[in-house]
Amino acid sequence: MNYRKEIDGLRAIAVSSVILYHAGITQISGGYAGVDVFFVISGFLIGGQIASAKAEGSFSYRDFYGRRARRILPALFFVILCSLVVGWFTMMPHTLRYFGGAAVSAVFFVSNLWFWKRIDYFNPEAAHDPLVHTWSLAVEEQFYLFVPLLFSLLWPLGRRRLTIVLAVVAITSFALAVSTNETHPMAAFYLIHTRAWELLAGVLAALYYARVARKDAFGALIGNVGLMLLLAGVVLTPSYTAWPGFWTLLPVLGTVMVLLFGEAPSVARRVLTLPIVTWLGLISYSAYLWHQPIFSFAKMTNHQPQSLAAALALTALVFAVSHLSWKYVELPFRNRTVPVRLQLRAFGVATAVIAATAIGGHFTKGYPFRMPAEVLDILAYSGSYSQSFRKCLYGRDDVEGIDLERACIHGARVEPTVAIWGDSHAGRIAEPLGVLLGKSGLALKQLTLSSCQPIPGLLNRGQQKAVRCPEFNEKVLAYLSGKPGIETVVLFATWDNYFQRRPTRNMLDRLAPDEFYSYPVDGEPTQGDRQRKAAIVDALAKAIRSLTSAGKTVVVVGSLPRPDIDIPFYIADRAWRGENLPADVGYPVGIFGEQAEEGRSMLREAVGAGESAPGRAYFVDPAPVFCDSVRCLVMQGGVPLFTDGNHPSLPGAALTLSAFARFIPGVDGDRAFAKAAAEP
Repeated sequence: MNYRKEIDGLRAIAVSSVILYHAGITQISGGYAGVDVFFVISGFLIGGQIASAKAEGSFSYRDFYGRRARRILPALFFVILCSLVVGWFTMMPHTLRYFGGAAVSAVFFVSNLWFWKRIDYFNPEAAHDPLVHTWSLAVEEQFYLFVPLLFSLLWPLGRRRLTIVLAVVAITSFALAVSTNETHPMAAFYLIHTRAWELLAGVLAALYYARVARKDAFGALIGNVGLMLLLAGVVLTPSYTAWPGFWTLLPVLGTVMVLLFGEAPSVARRVLTLPIVTWLGLISYSAYLWHQPIFSFAKMTNHQPQSLAAALALTALVFAVSHLSWKYVELPFRNRTVPVRLQLRAFGVATAVIAATAIGGHFTKGYPFRMPAEVLDILAYSGSYSQSFRKCLYGRDDVEGIDLERACIHGARVEPTVAIWGDSHAGRIAEPLGVLLGKSGLALKQLTLSSCQPIPGLLNRGQQKAVRCPEFNEKVLAYLSGKPGIETVVLFATWDNYFQRRPTRNMLDRLAPDEFYSYPVDGEPTQGDRQRKAAIVDALAKAIRSLTSAGKTVVVVGSLPRPDIDIPFYIADRAWRGENLPADVGYPVGIFGEQAEEGRSMLREAVGAGESAPGRAYFVDPAPVFCDSVRCLVMQGGVPLFTDGNHPSLPGAALTLSAFARFIPGVDGDRAFAKAAAEP
């Protein structure tokens, strides 16, 4: 197949879409579809090469995989090695240790399996991983393992039978993608069996390519429509659409149409063959490899762009570095100006260095000797939570067959009269609260599910297995209502995270997008915000009313300050850089007010509407124990109050308990003082 500029134009659109999406340009809502465009192009080129070689009787596995190695490995190894060097000087031990595992998985093209169980690609935290994007290379290389074999097995049967078999496999793969997305969306996103149809779409296009009349008016029309479909998939795909799925057909079919008919004189061809566009296409592989580490290290060191201009400037840096990488790393290997023997040695040495670094990082737990003991002491607060936290916090896989009678109990060895109901933040304070209750001869039942606020009837947008939250909460409410021995119920969560669906500032005054929020099960995630919040208040009031009607005291504890950056990492990093930090570190109370004031109002309203008898329901605002009129503390007396960007450490949990423990009968008899202290 002759060189086609419009294919480089497709590559340019693909890589630009991905990069702008990861740069935070929200108008590119489906920018990740650029990866799907790459898949189709790869299938088209590889399918065409194999078919041509088979037709000529010249196909060689050695030549095929040799070309793949020269195309893929040099830039990949160079990016990983550079990232390891930067990571040595910027990553905390646990992060560097994890990065080593990701690097090895990328080298051996199994990173899609590595990230499948570790990272939700659509979670903002994915932006912190320098190599998360290598999952797509793994998918392609896994595809390259079996496609030549399929051709070898089926080629003797004729091109028609080969095409039929590949079409059946592609349809099956697409069906698996759609069905898997309903229950295991990250498996559908990362794994080869749900992605093969996209590459096979390219292969099938290559097999059909010779039969297409490509340069007539009809071809021009198809090419134009194809480009429009591709761009529609990139720009119009709604947030949190199941991917891959039916929406993925837009960029996939659009790319196929351009590959088949893009040579016809058309607007699409003129756009795709513009010099700047084809240049981006030529450097697209290096650009794809470099963009994620550059963006990741910017975020990791709290230098992420905060404006459109800054994001575009960082993107321009990506393209500049990528051009140099393409010119001085990619081309010498692809054009064989570097002798094959030296190439093999370079690949071997790079693999050995990456593997040795990763193995060393695993056994040393991230090379902690790189930093002073006082820095490591601060970092240790990342694990400052009770021993029972992970054991007693339910996950969504636990919900279906859950037995709440067997939920964790903390405190004295008596029947629990207190229950705490909430998310992982409630899980963080459960055992400390139980220890406190135990001193008064009381016990606590822990009923907590990760990422689920204690309000029945609500779904969380952007959450895997979202239906488990309302299912869990309905079971908890029924359990508590029918449990007369439970006299007091504490409701606690990071409420604002569920209530708000607008960007909020973190403690460094930087905006972060927020696509995670709750909405009623009988509503839509796109419903008006006022209506959505009113439904949340009504659902919480109804739950409180059910509990107070059953004779229980309900204590609703408001949100803690939310710095939204990893506090031990942030403090340790500043100390590592030689900064003299004060014993108390905080952030402006006004930022916390923006985060929490609306949520506090909603909680107060729900408590007022849900109280069935005077003195049965209280709202407690823990902010006063963290904040004064100027700032909210994230470190007090040299001790971090958070283990990450929002969860309290053990010292933070103790501070939280001081705000509301007096509400619990038997802990402090002065209920009148407790109620007065809770009111705004």
